[in-house]
Amino acid sequence: MNHQRRAGILRRASISVLAVAIAGPVTSASVERRVSANLVFWDQGRGFDAIVTNADVLSEVSPFWYHVGADGSVLPYTTEWGATYEDSSMVSFLRARSILVIPSVTNIVDGNWDGALVSRIIADPALAAVNVSNLVQLAVSSGYDGIDLDYENLTSSDRAAFSGFVRQLATALHAQGKLLTVNVYAKTSEPGTWDGPMAQDWRVIGDVADQVRIMTYEYHWSTSGPGPISPIDWVSDVLSFARLMIPAQKIMQGVPLYGYDWVGQSGNPLVWEEAVALAAQYGVTINWDANSASPWFQYALKPTQHNVWFENAASVDAKLELAGAYDIGGVTLWRLGGEDPDVWTALRSRFGGTAPLPDTAPPTVIITSPLDGAPLQRKQRIEAQAFDDVAVARVEFYVNGALLATDTTAPYVVYWNTRRAANGPNIIKAVAYDPRGNSSAAEVTAYR
Repeated sequence: MNHQRRAGILRRASISVLAVAIAGPVTSASVERRVSANLVFWDQGRGFDAIVTNADVLSEVSPFWYHVGADGSVLPYTTEWGATYEDSSMVSFLRARSILVIPSVTNIVDGNWDGALVSRIIADPALAAVNVSNLVQLAVSSGYDGIDLDYENLTSSDRAAFSGFVRQLATALHAQGKLLTVNVYAKTSEPGTWDGPMAQDWRVIGDVADQVRIMTYEYHWSTSGPGPISPIDWVSDVLSFARLMIPAQKIMQGVPLYGYDWVGQSGNPLVWEEAVALAAQYGVTINWDANSASPWFQYALKPTQHNVWFENAASVDAKLELAGAYDIGGVTLWRLGGEDPDVWTALRSRFGGTAPLPDTAPPTVIITSPLDGAPLQRKQRIEAQAFDDVAVARVEFYVNGALLATDTTAPYVVYWNTRRAANGPNIIKAVAYDPRGNSSAAEVTAYR
C-alpha cells in the first residue's frame, strides 16, 4: 500500500560525546528516552508555546526552516514579504535549556515534495558535494547541533545514490562534531512496497546516521480515504522490523499529533484542537477504535458526510508504550501546535521530566518611532522593540486607546495613516505579550 507521507515541514562536541548524546539523555529533562519534536513554520507561534510549556520533556527540536535548492544550495523558507522564519530568540531559549537544535532541511518546493530535484542532486557527484557542503555550513555557521535530513518522494532507482549521499553527509557532519538525523518512511520489510521506502536502505542509513526517524504515520493519508493515521498493530510491526535493521538506540519512532477530515477520498489535515472543536460544533460523539487505538467521529455538513480520524493523548500514549516495549532510542513528535495538552502528561509519565516552572516575568517594550513629543508624519511608521526571557508572542499597537494593528515578528512595525488624526496630542501605545500572556506597555505622545 502506498502510504504517502503528510501533505504540504550538539553544540560543538567530539564524536564520542555525540554517541553519548544519542545513547542517553544529556538535557535538563530527566527522560529515559529521547523526545524530539518538529516545529513547523506555518504554526510556529503555537508550536513554540508548546515548547515553552514543556521544555522539561524535550531533548531536541527540529525547526522546519530550510529547503534544498536546485543547485544544491540550502535556502530558508520565507513569508510572502520575503522574511525568513528563523528566530534567534527561539534558538537561544532552547540552548539555555540544553535542548538540541537540529533544523530540518526538506525538498518541499511550492508546497510539494520534489523528489526529482533531489534525485538530480544525488546522482551528480559535483551537485551532491555542493549540497553536503552547504548542509554542513548551515550547521556550523549557525551553531546548530546537526542537520535533520528530510528528503522525500524519491524512487526505487535512487536507493544506491541516496545511501551514498547519506554516508557522505554523515562523514562531513561528524568531522565538524555535528549530528545527522534522517527521516525515513515506515516499512515492514526490505526494500519496501512502494518507491518512497524502497529508496531508503535502512541498514546503511542506520549504520551512518545518529538517529533514524521512522515516520510511523500516514497509514491512511489525504487521498486514501478515511481511517486511522497510525494504527497500533502496524506501528508495532514497523518497530519490530526496525529492531532487525537499525541499532535500537538510533531508532526514533514518529508519533503523529494530527489527523484528517475526509470527504470521500479527500482529507483535509487538522490537529487535535480543531478536531474536538468540530465534534463540539456538530454535537457528535468522539468514538474510540480499539483495534487501531485511535479516536474518530463522523458529522454531516449537508449533503456531505465527513469522517474524521485524529490523534489524542490516549492514542499517543498507546504508541509511547510501544517505544518502551521495543526499547528504542525515543520518539519524534510530528508536529507541535494544537496538540492534545494531555499528550505532555503521557510523555512525562512514560519518559520522565519535571513539571515546568511558571513564567511570570513580563516582556520589556520600548517605542522607538515616533519619539515622544514628535510631530506626526502623514504616513506614520510606528516601531517598537520588545524583549523577553522566553519569547515575545506579539506586540499590539494602539492609537488613542483603539487597536491599530498587531505584529508577531521582530522588527515590530506598523503604519498609521494620520489624515484623520485629532489635532493636538495623540497617544500611541505598544503592548508586548509573551507566550504565557504576561504583558507590559509603553506610550509616547505625538502631535498633529
